[in-house]
Amino acid sequence: MRNKLLIIILLLAIGCQSAVLASDWGVEHENVLSVRYGGMWMQDQYLSPLLYSGQQVGLSNEWWQHFRNSQTKFSSGNIARYSYRLMNPVYRTNWVQTGRLSVNYNWIYNQVMTNLIYSLGISGGWGVCHNWLFVKNKLHVKLGPYIDVDLMGKMHGSNVNKPYSMDLAVNLCAMGGLEWAFRAKKTSYRLRYLVRANVVGLDYLPDYWHSYYEMGEGVLGDFRCSGMWNHRHLQHELTFDMQLKRSTWRVGITHEYLEYGKKGMMFSREMVSVVVGCVWQYRVKGAMRNFEL
Repeated sequence: MRNKLLIIILLLAIGCQSAVLASDWGVEHENVLSVRYGGMWMQDQYLSPLLYSGQQVGLSNEWWQHFRNSQTKFSSGNIARYSYRLMNPVYRTNWVQTGRLSVNYNWIYNQVMTNLIYSLGISGGWGVCHNWLFVKNKLHVKLGPYIDVDLMGKMHGSNVNKPYSMDLAVNLCAMGGLEWAFRAKKTSYRLRYLVRANVVGLDYLPDYWHSYYEMGEGVLGDFRCSGMWNHRHLQHELTFDMQLKRSTWRVGITHEYLEYGKKGMMFSREMVSVVVGCVWQYRVKGAMRNFEL
């Protein structure tokens, strides 16, 4: 396990060296690749009435890109300098699009450590937000919609009739954030808080007396319209970016809370993670949208 983590950190360090060195025109694109580790608490009354807790690890990729409404030209020397700056990106507009893809693996136990649940989660999303600039462009306020897809499969090894369960939902969320960029000792820093909360969507709930094996026989459970009144999903994070000599690194903490249910059967999970990742910027060229690193 330790060797795998060292390999991942080495790959992140190599990725951090990427910089834009050519092309006169483009739109700034920021990419963040990060790993996380933390604790997880979960209750799935389809599998067990007990509360389970344990650990989780994950890998995520996040990107941000400003929409194009004009073109700004820079010399090659300026591009090399700007590509590592957190405060002065190559290209900036008031509207920003963002996307994220995350994978996490979890192992959790009941309180007496006699039963174990494994789970694998995949989530992703895309959104847009308006970016307001204050205090000489150092303070950024973001607000906009975000579409989130959440899937997590759970396996309870000691159950015979119902060993498997899953969380499945598609949500329209509200996204907001604050970002403060500053310089100190010839180095750029950025502090960011970002929050996403579901507003309305679609989720899936199984009937307690049906197993997932019966799906092939036409028993599909319930797909229902969901929202803050019956499905609460909150995700927020606090991160700090540091520009080093030839790379930019991110450290932070994330928190996720999910709760939903029906007919006396509740599902909930909560995850708190420490995040370490690298940040790099490149530019998307004109209409051809080529990438140059």
